[in-house]
Amino acid sequence: MKNFYDQQGINTNINFVLEFEPITNNGEPTIEIILNNEKIYGKYPLTSFRRIYTRLKLMDSIKLEILMSDKEYDAEKETAIIIKTLKIDGIEIIPQYNHLIDYQNDHNINTKTNYLGYNGKWTLDIDRPFYQWYHQISGQGWLLTP
Repeated sequence: MKNFYDQQGINTNINFVLEFEPITNNGEPTIEIILNNEKIYGKYPLTSFRRIYTRLKLMDSIKLEILMSDKEYDAEKETAIIIKTLKIDGIEIIPQYNHLIDYQNDHNINTKTNYLGYNGKWTLDIDRPFYQWYHQISGQGWLLTP
């Protein structure tokens, strides 16, 4: 009997789609996106909605880091980045699993959110192959390592 990984093939790719947009009432936030230690979106001002699509190896772990900087704080005008969705192989991860992220910022508020309202770093760390991680966190049981 073949297991999941035999059926899929070790070199199979999975889809990664990230959608995000700014709130620019008080200027444009600067955003930098790092996926598995590789910069996939440079350190640029975010002016409008963006979608990033890439493919990842089935057996790779996934670490996504989103850094926001250059926010000027104003109590009456907001600047922020909203992570609209993160889908891996068509499965919605953000906002569904917001509780699994880490958000370190210059106000020391670690709210589990897809709304980046402070200068800082937002991280989602999937420390094993995606489907092993997903089956565990979604209550579907374990996929054994091949």
